[in-house]
Amino acid sequence: MCGNMNSEKIGKFIYDLRKKYNLTQKELADKLNVTAQAVSKWENGRGVPDIELLKKLSEEFDVSITELIEGEEKNNGKKIATFVAIGLVVLSICTTIFGLYVSQDQDSFNFSSLTCSNDSFDIEGVIAYNNSKKSIYISDINYCGEAEEPKFVAVECILYEKHENDESRIAKYGSLNKKNAESYNLSYYLDEIRFNINNFSFNNYSCTCDSVCENIYIRINGLTTDDNVITYDIPLEVLPDCE
Repeated sequence: MCGNMNSEKIGKFIYDLRKKYNLTQKELADKLNVTAQAVSKWENGRGVPDIELLKKLSEEFDVSITELIEGEEKNNGKKIATFVAIGLVVLSICTTIFGLYVSQDQDSFNFSSLTCSNDSFDIEGVIAYNNSKKSIYISDINYCGEAEEPKFVAVECILYEKHENDESRIAKYGSLNKKNAESYNLSYYLDEIRFNINNFSFNNYSCTCDSVCENIYIRINGLTTDDNVITYDIPLEVLPDCE
């Protein structure tokens, strides 16, 4: 999704999910540690939850953050178990990732779902941006390639921007210098990888609906038992739904 969030659609989706789980507005509010008036405001399309509350809602209702932002369920209640593993540390980080609060003017932020077209990987994330701030939250990187999954003693994952022949690193997770005594499937490492980057700048690039962030890549380097490095370069895409 690209463009401003549809608060009415999100509110209707939250309402439907609340009814599905037989919760009153007060019961849902108590679970989220907010007021019933806040829940009512969301459901009436007069505001949206901040990113921390979206995460809590995704756990409570067994849907992804992307589905909440897009206001519709795509995978019949797909449970992102990795959200639970992130724990309280990410809860505190997520509050500042997007800087989006209910009291703010929602038109000041654009939200887009991040994905990729690589047949060997499935990636889920969200990017938020306005004239002064750009933030990325990537929650899931899954390997779905060959049946016999590659094994490595170490893996590093780099999020970077590419413009023509220039590359600029945005963030890195893991290190090839931290080798395990045994080799593990690539999925073993990917299960632990998260990116929460707040307020970064795109070099030579503007992130708008007319010029989306298609120059963002994820590079995965895997170290084999014989010290060879296998590299996967994965371009990220913004789902094209701009109006």
